[in-house]
This record gives sequence, C-alpha cells and structure tokens, in this order.
Amino acid sequence: MNDITNTIYIVISILSIFLYVMSVQFKKKKHILITQIGASLCYLIVYVIKGAWSGAAIEILEELKDVVFLKLEKNGKKIPSPILYLFLLSLVVVSIIFYDGPFSLLPLIINLLLFTSTYFKNPIYIRVAMLIAGIMWGIYNFSLGAYIILIGNVLEVVSAGISIARFGKEETKKKTKKRR
Repeated sequence: MNDITNTIYIVISILSIFLYVMSVQFKKKKHILITQIGASLCYLIVYVIKGAWSGAAIEILEELKDVVFLKLEKNGKKIPSPILYLFLLSLVVVSIIFYDGPFSLLPLIINLLLFTSTYFKNPIYIRVAMLIAGIMWGIYNFSLGAYIILIGNVLEVVSAGISIARFGKEETKKKTKKRR
C-alpha cells in the first residue's frame, strides 16, 4: 500500500468505527440505520482497499438490507419476514463461498444476529445485538491479532452499554409517568 492509500485506509477506518459506535446513541431506529449505512460504506471501502472480499460482500448485503428496511418502514409498512429470510440466506451463501474453517463461522453468527436485530421496530434489539456482537468481534479480532480493530470493538461494547442504560432509563420514566 502506498502512502496515499494507507492514509485513506486509516482515515476511513477511524470514520467507520466512529459512525458505527455512535449509531446506537440515536434514539430512533431510522437514525441508527442511516448512521450504520454510512459506517458500512466506510467498512466497504476499507475491505476493498485491503482486498478482503468476503467482508466487502457482507457490507454490500448490510447496505442493501438497511436501505430496504428503511424504505419499507418509511412507508409505514412492517418488514415482511421473507425479506429478512432472503437477506439471512444471502449472508449464509456469502459465508459458504468464503468459508475458511470453523473459525470463519463466528462472523456469520455475528452478522446473523445483527441482521435480525434490525428487523424489529424497537431499537433496543439493535443495541443489545451490538453489545453481544462487540464482545464476539472482540474475541475474533483478539485471536487474529487485530488489536486496532479490537479497540473499536471495546468502544462498540461501551457505546451499546451506555445507550441501553440511557434509553432504558427514559423508557422506565415514561412508563412510570403513564401509570400515574
């Protein structure tokens, strides 16, 4: 990698981590997904620069899923289950194509969790999935020696935990006020 490509790689990597970590701090699912689309686009660029084609393929699926889900929910429609199943099946197919031993199944499991979490209307599912996924990605990246990405995973877990606590308190206050 030359200096310009390396600089682009570093800047886009930092931006992708920032967008992904900050996405769960938004209250509405729509804003979470829009921010995650930006993060996925950045990750896609990073994977292309690195020649990580399985990661690039998964990010393309992530982009498509988020755009389709946003479009359907914008029109007030519930996301049909077959659309979720189509994206999950596509994820499995991509994972089979790029299968590289049992350890390569961990990213599949993580992405199945994350894809499914965005199906539900309540953003708490996304936040909890990001917390769990952050821990799983952390284990994966630690075992690969990808320590810089591991820092992003730690930030992801912290951000998801903070948002769960923050928005959980708001929901509790709303329910308490309704009972009075």
